[in-house]
Amino acid sequence: MPAAYTPYSLKTGSSFPPPNLPADNPLLVERVDLGSKLFNERMLSRDGSLSCASCHQEAHAFTDPRRFSTGVAGRLGTRHPMPLLNLAWKSAFFWDGRAPSLRAQAMIPIQQHNEMDMDLPAVAARLAAIPEYPPLFARAFDGPAITPEKIGLALENYVLTLTSFDSKFDRSLKGQARLSPEEQRGMTLFYTEYDPRAKQYGADCFHCHSGALFTDHLFHNNGLDDGADPGRFTITGDESDRGKFATPSLRNVALIGPYMHDGRFTTLAEVVDHYASGVQRSPTLDPNLARHPVTGLPLTPADKQALVAFLNTLTDPTLEAAAKKPIPGHLPGEAPGVP
Repeated sequence: MPAAYTPYSLKTGSSFPPPNLPADNPLLVERVDLGSKLFNERMLSRDGSLSCASCHQEAHAFTDPRRFSTGVAGRLGTRHPMPLLNLAWKSAFFWDGRAPSLRAQAMIPIQQHNEMDMDLPAVAARLAAIPEYPPLFARAFDGPAITPEKIGLALENYVLTLTSFDSKFDRSLKGQARLSPEEQRGMTLFYTEYDPRAKQYGADCFHCHSGALFTDHLFHNNGLDDGADPGRFTITGDESDRGKFATPSLRNVALIGPYMHDGRFTTLAEVVDHYASGVQRSPTLDPNLARHPVTGLPLTPADKQALVAFLNTLTDPTLEAAAKKPIPGHLPGEAPGVP
């Protein structure tokens, strides 16, 4: 800890549960500011061309509009980047949950060959040679020394502050906005079981995309099952985890496409179509999906359109504005950090 510091006040939604913040890395204004600068620092990559913000763009809810991000030397990733919002409520990171903390998560892309391809001690030495960084580290920590551990802690501090909780849906709960009849119909479908015995014919979305955060933070096989990526099985070695991936939050889902761990779907309409008719059966298919008809959920075109309309109400207007705002010093559509 630095000798003097300013506590950072984390803003969250009134319906959100308390976050389980890391006790050994308290939120400090000085540390968050340093983390924000590092997040946009291209010198974290081997050739100085990429920053974290290159593949996690605010205009796209801190993810990438490309199916796979491009790393140094034009190397492509193998999974679509996950959005970096409301991560203070998560305890396992990446699609397969391989990182147990945000500080660990932040270090992996820096070292990954097809991403930033940089050695951590070399990153620390490179930053130490830039005159503005030692004073910033001194204000955020206990001195000017720059280490990989401090880089991870600063990045973790910053990403923990990236929250989103002010969508049209949230405002409707407070009586500050009103959903259209179509959006209300979509919400009803979203929160209703598909159970013909009980004469319920919903879309069953809420089982996995539950609560104020619109995710259960668990891992599921949602019927993609092309066999190319075994998902969480790679980490656990447990056959029951084959084909399972982390449940993404549906907050700002209109901004985070393309969709699924491999970005195979371009639009939300395609995602809804998958659950209506494209689910593939396998031994690890999520039980809530396995009990649906083999032919898929019998959603009408109007039902599908209503679901998409409701999902669009989960967009934070601040991020929506960022999506329309040009990035200073970049061509329209160009990612920050990409020359």
